[in-house]
Parts: sequence; structure tokens; C-alpha cells
Amino acid sequence: MLIEDCPKPTRSEQTRQKLIQAALEVIGAQGYELATTRMLTAHAGVNLAAIPYHFASKEELYRAAAEFLAGRLKTDQAAPLQALRLATEQHGGTEALIEAVIAFMLSMARNILSGELPQSWVQFFLRSQADPADATGQIFRQALQPGRQQVRAAVALICGGEADSLPVRALAFSLFHQAFYFRLAEPVLLQHLAQQTLSAEVQEQLLTTLTQGLRAQLQAAARY
Repeated sequence: MLIEDCPKPTRSEQTRQKLIQAALEVIGAQGYELATTRMLTAHAGVNLAAIPYHFASKEELYRAAAEFLAGRLKTDQAAPLQALRLATEQHGGTEALIEAVIAFMLSMARNILSGELPQSWVQFFLRSQADPADATGQIFRQALQPGRQQVRAAVALICGGEADSLPVRALAFSLFHQAFYFRLAEPVLLQHLAQQTLSAEVQEQLLTTLTQGLRAQLQAAARY
């Protein structure tokens, strides 16, 4: 998968794109500490001087990769998030709100399972979240905050609770992140499903199962 930016990028911009893609894939697979500059430049197919020339340091390259991926996540979320926001504001009943939350979650899940976000990119995202002191993780937290807040607001209305209460926060977190783990644990998932790949048919079956689980969780928590 190539990172698309502006048409006909300059040679310098092409090198930057290659390094950002390499950072997403290598750091996603190996972690920041184990991903050496030699590994990153070799994966990108550029010389060792490219990182200090274009990014000053490995840390700045890491940040640039995070900013790229965070921007991608925000773009992918934009339309589904707006639909959920409208449904929450209109609040046409508990069942309608449950379906709106499910629709938002499925839009994320479909994007993740389709391979549009490679497994290494999902791992890159999750690695940065694991360490609260990781400044790069803040980039993702800011990018995902609108979606998390909107899901929490919808769950609060469904449950009849406070958006900042622990039960609402816990349920919203569970709903929001389920799809990421399908992709992160793909090798184990395929083994468990006795499948070779996440084919379109397998993806649809997973989405159906996910839909049923999301609906059951929300209906069980709902206050009618």
C-alpha cells in the first residue's frame, strides 16, 4: 500500500513518504526501540542519511508517521461520526440510537478488516497507546477523541447514565475498540476460524457476528 498525498510528488517528497510508510510498518511490527534507523532506511529503500536529512531524528520520523496515520483515522471517521452526532442530537428513541452506534462501529470495523489499514499500522497505533508517557500516543488520542466522546454520549443516552461515569466509559471503550483487535490478532483469528485469509466472505461473517454482539451489549445496558 502506497501513501497517497499530492499528485506527482517531488523526489524529496517521495523519499519522505517511503520513510513514513517504513516507520508505520517496521515500528508497528518491531516497536520503536527495536526499529533501528538502518532497518527503517533499508525497508524504505533509501540511504542512512535520509532520516536526519528529512526528519532530523528517528523520533521525529516516528512522530510524522503518527501524524499521518492519525490524519487518516480522522478522515475515515469523519462522515460516520457526523451521522452518529446527528442521531444523538435528534435522539429518535433507544433502538434508533443503538442502530446509529452500531453503524458507526461497523464503518470502522469494515475499514480495518478490509486491509485498508494494514495490520502493522494497527499495531503501530496500539503500541503508542500502551505507554501513557509516549508523547506520540497523544497524537492518536487527540485524533480519536471526538469519536470516543460521541460514542460515550450516545451510550449514556442509551443507558440513562452519565457520560463520565465508569460503566458508560467502560462500555463505550469496549464498543469502540473491538474491531481493532480482530485485525491485531489476525494470525490467531485465522487459525481459530480455520481460514487462510480474511476473504470478503469471512469479513462479512465477522461483521455479522460483531453486529450481533454490539446490539446485544447495548440492548442489555439500555434503559427503555
